[in-house]
Amino acid sequence: MKMQTLLFIGVAFIMGMTMSIYLPMNSSVSKYLGSSIAANVTFFMVALTTSLLILFISGDFGAVTKISHVPIYLYLTGFISAFIVLGTTILIPHLGARKFFILLIAGQVGMAIVVSHFGILESPPDPISLKKLMGAALVIAGVMISVS
Repeated sequence: MKMQTLLFIGVAFIMGMTMSIYLPMNSSVSKYLGSSIAANVTFFMVALTTSLLILFISGDFGAVTKISHVPIYLYLTGFISAFIVLGTTILIPHLGARKFFILLIAGQVGMAIVVSHFGILESPPDPISLKKLMGAALVIAGVMISVS
């Protein structure tokens, strides 16, 4: 395996670990503020500020001028992100972090198989195979065992 591929795998794994911390943190913010919606707004204000700072440091201002080239439906990512973070803020206190993340990952695996199979949203096509379906079935079986 290439060194770059190993690096990408490591970064993806660390991102998964980080998600298990940052989403419950937003639930904690919600408790302090007394509002899941206010916690969501706070989260995205800090995210916007951080993104602008990174843009400023990178000096990649030219990319912003291409904003009109992006298909309008792709801006649904912001809408979806807001509901995912808000949903997380609401669900973790009820389900617990372990159960929430197990269900979240199971949903991601299931949808990733479909997205990859059809090459949706410019994803490289990766046809469904028996091996991949068996892996997904094991994930779903693990979810059913773990969540119950």
